[in-house]
Amino acid sequence: MKSVVVKTFGRALTPFILMYGIYLTLFGPISPGGGFQGGAVLASGVILVLVTHGKEEIERLSRHIQWFDSFGVFLFLIVGLIGIVIGRSFLVNLTPYRSATLILLDIVIALKVFAGLVALSIFFFEEGVERS
Repeated sequence: MKSVVVKTFGRALTPFILMYGIYLTLFGPISPGGGFQGGAVLASGVILVLVTHGKEEIERLSRHIQWFDSFGVFLFLIVGLIGIVIGRSFLVNLTPYRSATLILLDIVIALKVFAGLVALSIFFFEEGVERS
């Protein structure tokens, strides 16, 4: 995208979109939101950067996004298996506080949704570049 206005507004809005995604993720257990919603909003902030900065940003990010996707699955399994290791069940609440494990799971789910949506968007952007 070559428009100075679009790049300027994209650069100005992205931090606020990312902060809102983090807020939705962290406060999911106690308010509307959660891992899926937070991950989708985080992905929309990164997709805005991809749209405004173009092909070079897409190529740079496409090398790293698969790592985020795999890391999200790994963390989910670790949080789940900790319960089995301590002699309880899979995905058991690990603390005396009701929502502590939920916050961990929301963060992991947000990471996974973020990586999946950004990877899907990168795929679509790359397909569009190949066809044009």
